[in-house]
Amino acid sequence: MSHQQELNDYLTRHVPLFRAMQARVEYADANRLALTAPLEPNLNDKGTAFGGAMAAIAALTGWAITTITLRDHGETAEIVIIDSTLKFLRPVRETIVAECVLPDAATVETFIERYRQRGKARWTVDVVVRADGEPAMTFKGHYGVFRPEST
Repeated sequence: MSHQQELNDYLTRHVPLFRAMQARVEYADANRLALTAPLEPNLNDKGTAFGGAMAAIAALTGWAITTITLRDHGETAEIVIIDSTLKFLRPVRETIVAECVLPDAATVETFIERYRQRGKARWTVDVVVRADGEPAMTFKGHYGVFRPEST
């Protein structure tokens, strides 16, 4: 199963907000990922994308790239967002598209090695939402991962 299908299936089943936003994973590979959501269910009172919807889809994009990175290295983990910084730069009047590029190879290697050695790790993921090809919102999310508890 492709990363795109796997993520769409998981998020649809386990994240009600993903369904309510009518979001979907547009593309996902080992280096980049994008989630999209139509404007209509994510409108604010001004007829533009609601900032909370943009924040949510950006957070999910960071979670998804973290998931793919772990799986591509044969690992699974519980993933949590620790904190984030958002900057709203311009209104979005079309489909919300949140894009993320995998951090550089050294960052990925450090992240995976730390997880393997300690059973937990942190890293930072940058996501951009665009409007008319220009950044409309930037998101910097700090994610933590830890070994799932045994049952």
